[in-house]
Amino acid sequence: MTGAAPDPRGVVAAYGLPGEVRAFDEVPGGWSNRVFRLHTTHGAYAVKELRNAWGEPRWADWLAEGWRVELAAREAGVVMPEPVANPSTGQALAYVERSDGSGEVPVRLHRWVDSTSVPRSPVGPDLARWVGRSLAALHALALGPMRPDLYVGRVGLTTADVWPDLVARSASSQAPWTLELAAAEPVARRASALLGFWDAGHEVLCHGDVDQKNLLLGPGGPLLCDWDVVLPRLPGQDLAEAALSMASWRVPDVASAVVEGYREAGGAVDRLVATDLGPALASRLGWIRFSIDRALDARAAGAPSSDLPDVAGLVLDLDGRVSVAESLDRWLR
Repeated sequence: MTGAAPDPRGVVAAYGLPGEVRAFDEVPGGWSNRVFRLHTTHGAYAVKELRNAWGEPRWADWLAEGWRVELAAREAGVVMPEPVANPSTGQALAYVERSDGSGEVPVRLHRWVDSTSVPRSPVGPDLARWVGRSLAALHALALGPMRPDLYVGRVGLTTADVWPDLVARSASSQAPWTLELAAAEPVARRASALLGFWDAGHEVLCHGDVDQKNLLLGPGGPLLCDWDVVLPRLPGQDLAEAALSMASWRVPDVASAVVEGYREAGGAVDRLVATDLGPALASRLGWIRFSIDRALDARAAGAPSSDLPDVAGLVLDLDGRVSVAESLDRWLR
C-alpha cells in the first residue's frame, strides 16, 4: 500500500462531522484497503481508504449498489457498525485529499465499535447460528440489482480454462509453485464442473463475502462489516458459501449450525447440494488466478519471497474444498 494517509481534517469536512480532530491512527486491515481510527472531540470513527483492487471501471457503481443493500440490511435487523453517509451525495463514498497534498483518495466512514476480530478458524455454534439468522434476514429482503449489467461476467468467477496459461506463465517465471499448480488442473476442472446454470431471476443481492475476516465481536455481540462487494446470488449459493466459510471447510457441525440458524429465522432454502458451492469454488479459482498474477508481478519486481502470496498453499487447499463440495449433502449429515 503506497501513498500518504487521508487527511483527517478532510474526512471531518467531507462528512460534516462535529468537533475537531484529536487523533488519527492506522489499524490492521486487509491487503486491499487501509483502515484508520479517527478520534474527534465528539466521537470515534472507522475510516476506510478504498482501492479498486480488481481494476474495475464501474467500481464506484458497485459501491453504490452495496450502500443500498447495507442500509436495507441494517433496517432489517442485521447488526453492523453504523454507516455514515456523505451529506453532499447521500452515498457512502467521499474523496478527500491525502495528508501530504499529493492527490485525492476515496474513503468511506462508519462509527467506531470497540471490538475484537474473529479468528480464521471454525467458529463456535452460537456465532454460526447468528450468521445463519443474519443471512435469512438479508435474503428475505429479496433485493434485486438496480443495474444488472454491473454483474455480467462477474469478476472473480473463473473456470479451469485459465489453468494452462497460469501453468505456462508460472513455469516461464520458474515459480516454485509450478509443479503443484500443474498437478492441480484435474481438481480445478472438477471444481468448474459444479458451476452450472441457474435462473438469474431468482437471485437476490447478498453481502458477497460473509467470512471470519468480516465479522467483529463487539460489546453487544457479533457484527457483520465490509459491504463493499455486494453480489447477486441464489440464496442457497450464498448460504452454502457462508456455512462452509464459518466451518473453514473442515467442521460439518459448524456448517450445519449456520444452516440451522438460517431455517430458525425463516430462511426458505430446503437443502444444500454440491452445485450450490459452484460459484464459491469459481471464486476460489479466481482468487488463485489473481494471487498468481500478483505473485508473478512481485517476482518480476524483485520482491522477497516472504512478501509473495502463498500460491502453493492455495492450490493444495483446493483439493479439500472440491472433495467437500462434491459430497456436500452427505458431509453435512
